[in-house]
Amino acid sequence: MHLGNLRLFCALAETRSFTRAADLNYVTQSAITQMLHALERDAGQPLATRRPFKLTLAGHYYHQYSREILRLFARLEQALQTAGDAATGTIELAACHSIGLHQLPPVLARFHRAHPRVEIHVRYGFIDRVHEQVLANAVDLGLVCYPRRQRGLAVDPFRHERLVLVCHPRQPLAARPAVAIADLKGQRLVAWNEIRWSPFLKNVSGWQRHLFEPRHEFDQVELVKCAVEQGEGMAILPEALVRAEVAAQRLVAVPFADGGHTEPLAVIYRLKKKLTPAMSNFIQALKQPAAG
Repeated sequence: MHLGNLRLFCALAETRSFTRAADLNYVTQSAITQMLHALERDAGQPLATRRPFKLTLAGHYYHQYSREILRLFARLEQALQTAGDAATGTIELAACHSIGLHQLPPVLARFHRAHPRVEIHVRYGFIDRVHEQVLANAVDLGLVCYPRRQRGLAVDPFRHERLVLVCHPRQPLAARPAVAIADLKGQRLVAWNEIRWSPFLKNVSGWQRHLFEPRHEFDQVELVKCAVEQGEGMAILPEALVRAEVAAQRLVAVPFADGGHTEPLAVIYRLKKKLTPAMSNFIQALKQPAAG
């Protein structure tokens, strides 16, 4: 009996989907099927019906005790780590693309210098996908902007990034020292769909909401920046995500006059998750001030 198979079985029991369990654990659907066959062969009886998927009584027991075994093993790992060297261990981390490309690399570099014996395995994905992986216990920690408040999920904010108006250097508003929301009237916008979760829009008066109906909308911030560079419109983005393009004079970032619009970044993990010293150290590293 391998712990890896128990983790896969728990994912299958909790999602009730071969496809979802495989997707969340980065394995093939065939691997999930083979795992179930192997466990049933060892158990000497079926653990689940297939169509529709439903755990048998034996499957319920298997799921219950598998979760307990995994929990005890995690406690064992934590105890051994604490008894030995708190600066060792492995962290399974999922990060949304924008954080993974921009805010995460310098944090990882600092953390590895301070804790060279801690291994961090990073998966990248869309924000909703990161939430799913954390809740499914497929990863230890998730890094997201605009975290979703969900049952069973701990949300620990570690930074707020200033939002700016991003435009082409030849756009008239690019010459302004600052802009107000009213200045966006009649302008074409390119949207990053995550902005819909932003407190920025919640603070915009109802009669001004029509100003934010985008001409184009993308789920990846890099595509938004490309569209703005090509003159397709302007965008509202976190300042940290456009520093390279601004330095290269491909884009201009204009602050908002009131300066109060920000994007929240947070580390998320399961509420019942026992954080190892390595995980706690990494969360503290995230909260250190970002290098200019």
